[in-house]
Amino acid sequence: MALPYTCLAQEPKKTVADSIKILTPAERDSIRYTNLRHSMRKRKWTSGIYDLLFRYPYNTNAQSQSVSKIEDNPFKVHDGKHIRNISIKRLEVFGPTVYDTTRVAQGWIEKLGNRLHHDTRESTIAKSLLFFKSGDEVNPDVLKDNERIMRQTPIFHDARIFLIPVPGSRDLVDVLVITQDVWSLIPDGSAGGFNNFSFAVEQKNVQGMAHAWKTGISYNATAPYQPFEFFSRYTLPYIGRSLTTTQFYAEDFRDRKRFGGRIEKDFIRPEIQYAGAFEATYLVENKFVFIDPNSDTTVRSTLRYWYQDAWLGRAFRLGFRDRKLDRRSRLIVALRTSGYSYINRDNLPEEAAPLFPTSRQYLGSVGYSNRNYQRDVLIYGFGRTEDVPIGFLASWTWGKEKSDLGLRTYSALRLAHGTYINDKKGGYVYGLGSIGGYMEDGEPQQGTFHIEGNYFSPLMAVKRSHFRHFITVKYTGGVNRFAYEYLTLNNEEGLRGIRSNFLRGNKRLVINLQSVFFSPLQIMGFRTAIYTYADLGFLSFSNKNLFQHMYQGYGVGIRFRNENLNFNTFQIRLGYYPNIPGNTMPFRTQGSGEATLQMPDFRIEAPDRTDYFRTAR
Repeated sequence: MALPYTCLAQEPKKTVADSIKILTPAERDSIRYTNLRHSMRKRKWTSGIYDLLFRYPYNTNAQSQSVSKIEDNPFKVHDGKHIRNISIKRLEVFGPTVYDTTRVAQGWIEKLGNRLHHDTRESTIAKSLLFFKSGDEVNPDVLKDNERIMRQTPIFHDARIFLIPVPGSRDLVDVLVITQDVWSLIPDGSAGGFNNFSFAVEQKNVQGMAHAWKTGISYNATAPYQPFEFFSRYTLPYIGRSLTTTQFYAEDFRDRKRFGGRIEKDFIRPEIQYAGAFEATYLVENKFVFIDPNSDTTVRSTLRYWYQDAWLGRAFRLGFRDRKLDRRSRLIVALRTSGYSYINRDNLPEEAAPLFPTSRQYLGSVGYSNRNYQRDVLIYGFGRTEDVPIGFLASWTWGKEKSDLGLRTYSALRLAHGTYINDKKGGYVYGLGSIGGYMEDGEPQQGTFHIEGNYFSPLMAVKRSHFRHFITVKYTGGVNRFAYEYLTLNNEEGLRGIRSNFLRGNKRLVINLQSVFFSPLQIMGFRTAIYTYADLGFLSFSNKNLFQHMYQGYGVGIRFRNENLNFNTFQIRLGYYPNIPGNTMPFRTQGSGEATLQMPDFRIEAPDRTDYFRTAR
């Protein structure tokens, strides 16, 4: 069944003159794509090549056009009507899409994958993932949020909701929910012989119930003080319609052992009035602490402690006269208590003891949040619908910390704003600023100032390919930080592909530039993207000039991703690092998995400290 978007709202009838028009570049591209398919289908061997490299009829242009058509809330035309029936259509993992449900799996691999996958149960979708039921009035915001939240769950590749008017009735609509799972079974592992191996398996949708279970083991006969490692985590997301998540975990790693559980509910939807969480965990950690802040020599300290955390928040509507503003804006008040209770701290240098004090924090926050979302594609994903947060956030946190260091007062201010420029024509811009720290006897301690800006360009087309540009600028500075605390430029903190203990400081400026070329090429269902990047980092201590050295990284890479699978994006990268201290290889080749990035939201959650500093490696 191919579902046209006209089922969401009636379109005016076309006249004869409307049918005579100049084709757009996207339409001409679609015709060329179709002609290529027919041409290559004439011979068996070229047909095989086509099936390997391309997927028909789905292409980026078609999806981009579809997303632009549904940008405004498509449910507004049915506001106030009543829901008669709800139907749920579950698509196979491989083959169809929510934009074309008639497509079928191609090749034996896709067909076998569909047979082996256990689809999410209809009862699970209806009872845990839908925020409405038969007889309810249509609330456009609830339906739009419901789509977004389903797309953000790890079990779905995509999800759409359609309202279909009931013939002969002005007050009734039927609801069609279309979901497409991702392949949920994820094996992982490596082997270097009988003395060095690891194996893990993750099932993100146990028996179609949306439960997640991940467990694994590893063994290294030459590893110091513990050759065998084990972990297991079980998660029950969205219990009923409450959006409450529960997780239990047990980890026995070489340098970290953790046993405990957590239950939480966040302000995922503006309609949620109460949110909170409770967690209790027992931990044993090996911390490698620098003996001297100015040296690279470390000592291993073993810490045993309990961690407890609990918070509760309440959201209030502000009663704005503007109905749209009132629906999406909330004033949120929250309280939190958390603490570390150390049982022992073996072999910890006396000078480093302030980094790991037995402590209890009592924090409160008040914040204003206005948030909405716009659909887009080809930002961090490879074709799936992405929900871009639009809005504003302002929050103030204040509280007390009682610890081995004494009684201190903590306060922090955070501001954030994000929006599209000129209705997507100018791209998207996001800004964040935060400042926070402790006060003791009128003196500031462990202060942090952070400001950042992110920008990505509009999606630009070159025939059947697309590309975007990304710019990120971040500055972080510390005020009266402890001697053992530091910032780095390692990987996501500054220069991707770099890890150097020689790069440490307490103030940092990072500029990341990236251009991504989304190719139409597909290899066995894996879409490809080529990217180039330039990373520029400035790092120093407060008594030195920040701009004395500019550390650099430049590179090119290729990414592979199949949105129907729950694997990380795989990438191969060639980087050039001309002036990294201690680096004897300026050219580096790296292959790795990369999790799909998430854009920062404007959701206020638990009161927390604003901090970017490390204390040990």
